[in-house]
Amino acid sequence: MVQRRVDLDTIFFNAAITACEECFEWAKALQLLNVMVQRTVEPDAITFNAAISTCEKGANWEKALQLLRAMGQRKVRSNTISFSAAISACEKGCQWERALYLFGMMPD
Repeated sequence: MVQRRVDLDTIFFNAAITACEECFEWAKALQLLNVMVQRTVEPDAITFNAAISTCEKGANWEKALQLLRAMGQRKVRSNTISFSAAISACEKGCQWERALYLFGMMPD
């Protein structure tokens, strides 16, 4: 039997986190993000956007905002997708004041 080794790179993790988004598995998505960091695989904007969207679909606005902050801490540039998903998460959590604040901070 031939064994193949799969490189666990950013693209692999992005696909896995996106799959979690489709199944509303925000906790698993965050777990994958942690595994990524432990294995020194660098998350990119796509990684964070997928994780934030997963939290948005799971109505977990607190985690969505933590991820948005983590982007800045890791020097990953947030974009309209990042903010839109975080704003939507706040909306689902009835956090309209936070949503308005994020709207004001959105990059041009």
